[in-house]
Amino acid sequence: MCGAERNVELEPLPGDVAESPYYFVDLPSEDVARDICARALLVRGIIDVWGYGDDLESLKAALKACPSERKAKYLAADASFKVEVEDFGIKGGSKHLVQRVEALELPFTGKVDLKSPRDLFWSMHSDVDASTGLPMTPKRMFFGRVVGKSDRTIVNKYDLKKRLYLGPTSMDAEMSLLMANMVRARPGGVVLDPFCGTGSLLIGAAHYGALTMGLDIDIRVIKHGKSANVPKGKDSKFGETAKDGSTVNVWTNFQQYNLTPPVALIRGDLHALPTRTFGLEGTLQGIIADPPYGVRAGGRKSGGRKPLADDYKIPEELLDAHIPSTAPYPFGECLDDLMDLAARFLSIGGLICFFVPGESGDPDPERELPTHPALRLRWHCLETFNTIWGRRLVTYEKVAPFDIDAARKSRAEAEAARASSTQPDLIERMRALVYAPDRKRSRFDQRFKGFSPEEIKALQTQTRERKSATSSSSPLTTVP
Repeated sequence: MCGAERNVELEPLPGDVAESPYYFVDLPSEDVARDICARALLVRGIIDVWGYGDDLESLKAALKACPSERKAKYLAADASFKVEVEDFGIKGGSKHLVQRVEALELPFTGKVDLKSPRDLFWSMHSDVDASTGLPMTPKRMFFGRVVGKSDRTIVNKYDLKKRLYLGPTSMDAEMSLLMANMVRARPGGVVLDPFCGTGSLLIGAAHYGALTMGLDIDIRVIKHGKSANVPKGKDSKFGETAKDGSTVNVWTNFQQYNLTPPVALIRGDLHALPTRTFGLEGTLQGIIADPPYGVRAGGRKSGGRKPLADDYKIPEELLDAHIPSTAPYPFGECLDDLMDLAARFLSIGGLICFFVPGESGDPDPERELPTHPALRLRWHCLETFNTIWGRRLVTYEKVAPFDIDAARKSRAEAEAARASSTQPDLIERMRALVYAPDRKRSRFDQRFKGFSPEEIKALQTQTRERKSATSSSSPLTTVP
């Protein structure tokens, strides 16, 4: 990160479950650890662990076994230090901080400095039996020196509640920053959002120094914005201008945060890109997107019921306020266009990160994800909304130059597979679930349609076992 990818291998602690917040990492230097903490919002912190155990006695034994040369500098008389409680899922630990530190029998001889210590230490405990709603993490006790802490103040800085220009689908600040990280947004690179709307994803990329570009089919959103002065109790509509002429728009959002404004905001359609056919390959460092897959209103593309003549032109007096006709944009077709966009415009090694709907508990989620001969799936992660559905964040890397013949063949195969399938796709299944008169029964029917009674029973058993072993995710605390 910060210009170069950090290939960090996370090693779980012996006996921990997959949902544990604790991991060992082997890093080349403390500077690298601090670089990671500066970017990785979901990492609570990285510590130089002096010892850990399942109880106080095993922790004390581990601390004694820690090499003296690692501890001497920080226990010396000229040191200043502070110890913080950083428990996971346990409340009230700070009340017993002094007793905790004394029980460890570490020979600190330096000065306690609560305001500006030279060294910071964490005392960390977790115990699933003493808390609720947490992953089944075994009882653990840690003590170590903090090397780096994540800075989550930036999430508050870009909080949507404080933003001047918003739309109904503006991405929340934390997710925008995470997606920018997934494509390694950085100075010198150009990041594109083909469904930019009010620019929330672009703001995340701009925070990390990337140049940004936006594309959106609705000219009102990217050109006209909204009225800046709205009477109390009323909502401003896209394209409205206040009587005094004041508006808020994508540009004012960037001004609000003192970020470099976008290179360009283009009224355009992913399905009919306003670019020349060739010559722009490899110009983008990253693409971030939240494709339109809403349950109630799907995506739209340019077009209409009435075909226009090839020489048709919009009258000059209508140009400024003209809103082109649109037609439904099937999600499968949208994904084909998005993958082609990435294959064409990303540089080799460039990344595209976007959301697709996801099914909770799906044993083989990758079968629903799009493919392309020039792109390789790197990561995917499901954010669950309930026990049935969620959204999946996927990231692909461009690994081969764009080949138009290979791209056309891949697209034709995807279209043929969708046309020949007798099963509803994810979007159709989600809509059926939402609109079903008997939602509880529909949820069961959609999930187990086509399975035999024996297979249904086995799947239900797997689901119960999974629920008993896992629960909601929690912030990640990384322990080197």
